[in-house]
Amino acid sequence: MNMRNSRHWLAVGALALALPLGGCGDFFEVTSPGRTADDDLNNVDAFPALVTGMSFDLSQGLDAGLQEISLASGDLWHGGSYDFGDIPRGIILPEDVNGLWGSMHQARWVAEQGIERMRTVLAAAGAEAEFEKSPLVARAHLLAGFANRMLGENMCFAVIDGGPQQAHTIHFDRALQQFTRAIEIGTAAKATEVVNAAYGGRASMRAWKGDWTGAAADAARVPSGFVYSAQYQQPSPGNDLAYETTTRFEFTVFETQFEGHPNDPRVPWRIAMKSGKVATGQNGSTPMYQQLKYLDQDSDIPLVKGTEMLVLRAEAALRSGDVPGAFALLNQARAQYKMQPLAATTDLAAAWATLRFERRATTWLEGRALWDLRRWNAESGPAKDPFLDNRDKCIPISENEQRSNPNLRG
Repeated sequence: MNMRNSRHWLAVGALALALPLGGCGDFFEVTSPGRTADDDLNNVDAFPALVTGMSFDLSQGLDAGLQEISLASGDLWHGGSYDFGDIPRGIILPEDVNGLWGSMHQARWVAEQGIERMRTVLAAAGAEAEFEKSPLVARAHLLAGFANRMLGENMCFAVIDGGPQQAHTIHFDRALQQFTRAIEIGTAAKATEVVNAAYGGRASMRAWKGDWTGAAADAARVPSGFVYSAQYQQPSPGNDLAYETTTRFEFTVFETQFEGHPNDPRVPWRIAMKSGKVATGQNGSTPMYQQLKYLDQDSDIPLVKGTEMLVLRAEAALRSGDVPGAFALLNQARAQYKMQPLAATTDLAAAWATLRFERRATTWLEGRALWDLRRWNAESGPAKDPFLDNRDKCIPISENEQRSNPNLRG
């Protein structure tokens, strides 16, 4: 059993100051009022609280899996005392993923059920038309899309609400629909931030389904400096990775490919020192190369970035054989970080190696790397990345799910 963390955040319901349905969903005054009766949520005034709860669960789901995903993908190496089983060596067992499986699926269920509750409440009030122009409904669809993207990118299989095992791409189909609805409703509601984030989410879903032309078109709609993040605050949901690499030394950049790139602003880290010597992790031996992307537990984790969209467009260009165009887009992304431009190459293998590194650096420690490695590993020719050869490529159905779901027994 995975005993990686003896600390448990208290997951309390976050109830926002009730706003009118047409009000902006971003002005939340978060409090902790204790338990709320389910029936109390069946009214329009509770919609801000519903959406805040969706955001909370998405942040918690991403946080629950980020450490394991970072280890399995080589974003970080384990230098601590927690037991992650063999995940750092690429073996992911069902008994090691019970917590992250539950948290990630809770994020999807809460968002999808919340959307249906909002639809039902408005229909009962004779206000169905409000559903199509509410910024809160738009944001709810966006959060549901991100929850499904997170599951589709990281899970080996989809299991929906106690149902049978299905292809993991079921989550991509759901996310594609949810991002599209977020764009439609967000446009009607003039919720620009939601619309930009939804275009970014839909761009990746279109790419993963093989529609690279559509992906590039969506990605081009996202401003290059745009960032939309999962939100964190102490005490809950706090960014645990920040705690485990600042207060504790559980993870290190040592022994990763990023060790050889000490001055990359997308991958900030430093050699931690103690008493004039290189500090070691909690295991007492591994050098502590400390990540600096997340400095405290209030640090937000990006879900969509304009720079990621530029790199996605670069991959689309490379797949179509446009190497100069791909490098032009990569350099636009690098310019956002004030980095020197890359010189284009005529060697296709070198171009793909550059593209893979640029995407890995751009999305470092955002829970996206395992999927990128998984899809590149399935490629042939110069696009292939061998890192996951002889390693597990995704998160299996958890032991708890296998034991409790009658559709999976045996």
